[in-house]
Amino acid sequence: MTTIFVTFMYGFSIPILFPIAAFTFFNFYITEKFLIAYYYRKPPMFDEKLNKVALSMMRWAPLYFILFGYWAMGNK
Repeated sequence: MTTIFVTFMYGFSIPILFPIAAFTFFNFYITEKFLIAYYYRKPPMFDEKLNKVALSMMRWAPLYFILFGYWAMGNK
């Protein structure tokens, strides 16, 4: 979530953050797949509450993108 918020907050001013974030998420995906397949004995137990909390927090990221983008373009 930190990667998403930092990318959205500063992505308007530093557009290279979007490909860097995409690479980071790809790396997270591959690492988790490898760890689940070969390292973990038992998959971690997650319920729907964790997913709902994460999604409720993610709805603020586009607002940060708009606000910080407006500030970046209006700041001299």
